[in-house]
Amino acid sequence: MNRIIKGFRISVACVFVLSFLGCGTSQPSHFYLLRALSPASASGLSETKQSSLSIGLGPVTFPEYLDRPQIVTQASAHEVELAEFHKWAAPLKENFANVLQENLSALLSTDRIVQYPWKRSDPLDYQLSLEVIQFDGTKNQEAVLKVRWTLVGDDGEIVLQKKTSQFSEILGGPDYEDLVEAMSRMLASLAQEIADAIKTPPPLKGANYKGSDTN
Repeated sequence: MNRIIKGFRISVACVFVLSFLGCGTSQPSHFYLLRALSPASASGLSETKQSSLSIGLGPVTFPEYLDRPQIVTQASAHEVELAEFHKWAAPLKENFANVLQENLSALLSTDRIVQYPWKRSDPLDYQLSLEVIQFDGTKNQEAVLKVRWTLVGDDGEIVLQKKTSQFSEILGGPDYEDLVEAMSRMLASLAQEIADAIKTPPPLKGANYKGSDTN
């Protein structure tokens, strides 16, 4: 009888330990980064000769709902989801600005792009500021980037272009990596649009020209 009771106690203890270990095991976290254009993608888009063009990039502002380590997705028209185990490896705003800088550098063949804040003594041909309105997606469906950007010249005195741009990309698969890849492609599309605006600026219409504001 004592052996039966002793065996029962051992079995209960084993079940308790296994249950405790199971409850204490959490899902491993995964970390992601936006990526710039590959050299192959940028080749043929930029001038072969290195340019002396200088650009000040920033400030770049982000909505508060994206200012967090978790990847944010749209669950419905009014609900967002935070991916507890799928996170950004670096602050999203910094990653966004760094990748945009790298993309513009490749597309415009210049390494003279500085991020805000820059020194007053830095001579700049253009200044580019961006207000990100939306940069997320719907898992298994698409990613969306909506951003309001302003390009100014003449040491900040002339607004060459003021525009709200929106991009969307269909996801290539169901994983968060597919979402981040689509977000990188949208950032490359934004860089291409800005690079085109810098390469072919609108004609000036006098000293008070304020450029275009399109949606």
